[in-house]
Order: sequence, then C-alpha cells, then structure tokens
Amino acid sequence: MSDWRAEAKGLADELSRTGDLVTPRWREVVCAVPRHTLVPAFYTQNEDATWRRHDGADGDAETWLSTIYADETLITALAELPPDSPGTGYLAVSSSTMPSLMVRMLEALDVHDDSRVLEIGTGSGYNAALLTERLGSEHVVTVDLDPTLVGLAQDRLRVAGYTPTVLARDGADGAAEHAPYDRIIATCAVPAIPPAWIAQVVEGGTILADLKVRGMGGNLVQLRRQGATAVGRFLPAWAGFMNMRHAVVQPTRHHPRRDHDAAPPARSTPVPTQPWDHTVPWFLAMLAELPPNLTYGWLADGGTWLSTTDGSWAEVRPDDAGGHQVTEGGPVTLWGHVEQAWQTWQAAGEPAWSRFGLTVTPDNQIVWLDDPTGQTWQVPSSRPR
Repeated sequence: MSDWRAEAKGLADELSRTGDLVTPRWREVVCAVPRHTLVPAFYTQNEDATWRRHDGADGDAETWLSTIYADETLITALAELPPDSPGTGYLAVSSSTMPSLMVRMLEALDVHDDSRVLEIGTGSGYNAALLTERLGSEHVVTVDLDPTLVGLAQDRLRVAGYTPTVLARDGADGAAEHAPYDRIIATCAVPAIPPAWIAQVVEGGTILADLKVRGMGGNLVQLRRQGATAVGRFLPAWAGFMNMRHAVVQPTRHHPRRDHDAAPPARSTPVPTQPWDHTVPWFLAMLAELPPNLTYGWLADGGTWLSTTDGSWAEVRPDDAGGHQVTEGGPVTLWGHVEQAWQTWQAAGEPAWSRFGLTVTPDNQIVWLDDPTGQTWQVPSSRPR
C-alpha cells in the first residue's frame, strides 16, 4: 500500500489550493487522520444501477487509496429496496462526505482547545476523527441511528487511535447526559432544528446544521443560542447531506401519480425545467404550503416532473421556441408555487444565501430576508398542528 500520509497531505494541499482549508491547525488535522481506516470500502454505481464495492483487494490498491483521499463523497452503506417497492436494487443510506465540505463546516464551527462538541451523524466516523484529532477524545460526542454503523465506526475509530463517546440513538434527541456542548454540528439534513439541540448547547454556543425543508430545499445554517431561541444566517455556499433517519427501516421509492386525462392544456412558464439548480428560489418554493412527500425527477425528453402523494403533479418540458411548457394536475398546482417563489426571488433582487437567516423559537421557526424584521417565511414542519 502506498504511504497514506502522503495521500493525506495531498488532500490537504488540494483543499488549501481551492480555499476550503484555511487555518494551519485544521490542515495539520487533515494530514494526521487516516481516512482509509474509517472508510475501508466504498461503493460506486454502474450504468445499469447496480453497485460495485471497492476495498483495495481487487488488485488496484493504489487507485483505491488515492480515491479514499480524493475530495469526493464516498457511499459507505447500502440498503435493499423491499420487494413491493417501485424499482429494484439498493439505495445509498450512508456516506463519507466530501472532505472540502467537512473542513468548511469545521472551520465555520470555530472551535477552541477546550470546546465540547456534539456531532449528529457519525456515519463512517471520519468527521468524528477530525474533531477528535483537533480537540481530544474527551471533548467529542457523536451519535447516529443505526447500531450496526455506529459499532463499525466505533471500532474503526479505536483502531485509528480515537476514543470519542459514540452513541446509537436518534440524532434529534442529541445526547443530554453529556451536555452541555459548546458546539453542535449535524452532518445530516433536518426539516427543522430539533428543540433538544438548543437545550443542549450553551448560551452563545453554535449549532451548524443542514436545514432541508423538502425536496432538498435549504442549506447549511449557523445559529447561536440566545436563551430559549437560536438565531443565525445561512452559509454562502450551498451544500447538502442525506436526510436524518428516525428509524432503521428499508428505504422506499415514491412512485409518482399523474392523471393526464384530467389535466388542463399546457401553458408557458418562465421557470427553467430544473428549478432546483437555482437553490435559493427552490428553497422559497419548498417553504410554501405544499402536500406531503414531494418528489421530483427528470423526463426522458429533458423535462422535469414533480409529484406528491395526494395526486398533485406537474411536468415541465422545453418547447421548440426555446421556452418551457408546463402541464399540471391534481388538487394543488405544484408548479404554480415554484413560479410564485421564482417571482418573489426576482422581485427581491435575486438575493444570495448570505442574505437569508433563521430564527428558531419554542413555537416556530422563521426564515427571513436580510434581518428578522424583514420578509419572512415559516418552516413548514415547525407550523403548529
């Protein structure tokens, strides 16, 4: 096997070159942590949707090691779809996040030598290893839902020389028995900030989490606790994580329902066929009062479909004149909400992520533009029932 330390240094060099890794202390950490110990195998998907496992035992150990230390997200666990689910095969359920995103978050966390940190989403354990290398095992608690994955991560952390507190539990509950924490970092997406996290971080402490309300609409938000509330802004660059799971269950694929016979004629729309490429207006659209379980995907002709489980749907396709045509049906005009959000975003001057913030109170969670007294939207899952 090639010298992994040379590979780790090469990763640190690359992250420094791109500007993702800035502080000397975190650079030392990246150089010191053996990612290959925490991620001994990963999966890649073939063109036919099957998966291939890579573990360095297939005669190409050097390529395997260089991939481990590349700035790439690595799929580390799969789950089989149930027999009655639309589609067949496996879905990814855990990954080791792209190192550039990890170090951006760790630097934004602004830890100090004596900081106590709770990590939500142990995954492979690599991020926990980075935190532990920086702060010491006694200052790091990490939790994840799946006991099997947690056990593997704990064993691999120990082999790498790290012994943080590793717990198998629902991340939304945090780890109250080890609180309070100076920092909480979540490497999974949540539809709203769990109240337990605010209760378990110290006054003035930081929570850094990926708020994704639905349809991957949202971004990383950095909050500071102020009494019973937390307030902060979204980070400038978009990032996304897998959704936090609350039960170890088989994954499913939602099958879109589309009743074309009941649909009105197609009409033109100013919104591009893949609106999620514009992450801010897509987020605003996902903040609307939409039916549950929104899913979306691509059509064979280059268009897009949206669907919810109440039977609402929309299909958007490019037309011969260079524009876009939308057809939609069901009880809710899904694309109409996307168009309204697009218009709101344009009317506000097409604001970037850095102009948006979030206020979390015991009663609700409010997204705001520029300041908490400006234009606001309520996070859907925080609405009173």
